[in-house]
Amino acid sequence: MLGLLAYVLALSAYLAVGPQTIDSWLPSDWIASDRIRFFVSLVRKLIVFVLLPFVLFGPLSGYNLRDFGWQKNSWRELRRSHLPVVLCLSGAILAFQYFLGGGAAPLREGKFTVHQIFLGLPLCFIWLAIEAGLVEEFFFRALLQSRLSAWFRSEITGVVLMALLFGLAHAPGFIFRHAGVVEGLGANPSALDAIAYSIVTLSVSGLFFGIVWARTRNLVALIIIHAATDLLPNLSGFVRTWGL
Repeated sequence: MLGLLAYVLALSAYLAVGPQTIDSWLPSDWIASDRIRFFVSLVRKLIVFVLLPFVLFGPLSGYNLRDFGWQKNSWRELRRSHLPVVLCLSGAILAFQYFLGGGAAPLREGKFTVHQIFLGLPLCFIWLAIEAGLVEEFFFRALLQSRLSAWFRSEITGVVLMALLFGLAHAPGFIFRHAGVVEGLGANPSALDAIAYSIVTLSVSGLFFGIVWARTRNLVALIIIHAATDLLPNLSGFVRTWGL
C-alpha cells in the first residue's frame, strides 16, 4: 500500500504537468495533427495507467491477470449472469445521455449523416473501450479499489475512496487540457470549478463503476459499460478527427 500510495502521488504530479511536458518534446507536426495526438495520448495512458502499475503491483508483487479481473471466467460470465447487467446498465446510460445529456445534442439534432452514425458509433466505441475503459477501469477499479478494500477490510470504504480519487483524477484535464469542453464545463474552467465538477459528477460515476466491480470482479464487463458511458459525449470529436 505504501508503494501504491507513492505511485498515486507521482501520478498526480504527472497528470498536472506531464502530458504538456511530453508534448513539448514531440515534433511540432505531431502536435498539430489531431489524429497523431489521439495515439500519443493513448500510448501515454496505457503506460502510466496499465503497463507500469501492472508490472509494479502485479508480477513483482505476486499478483497475476486473474487478480485484476481478466480471466476466462470473465468472458464466460459475460455470456451468462453478467450479460443482463452489462446490457441493462449500458442501455440505461445511453438512453439517459441521449435524451438529457448535452454531449448527445448533435445526435439528437440530426447533425450526423447515416454513414457517420453507422461507422462512427462502433469505431468510437472500440476506441473508448481501450482509451477509457481498459485504462481507467484497470487502474482505478481492478488495482486501486481492490487494494483499498483489502487494506481497510471494507468493500464500501474501497468504493467510496476510489470514487473520490476517480473524480479528482479528471480535474487536471479540465484545468490544463481543455477536457471540460466535452463535459460542457468550458475550455478554461477555474481550478475550483474543475474540482467541484469532478467530485459532484465524475465521483458519482466512480461510485457506479465501483459497485459494479465489487459485485462482479469482471474487468471486461466494466470496460464495455465504461465505453458506453463515454460514447455519445465523445462521438462528435471522434467523427470530426477522423473525417468520417
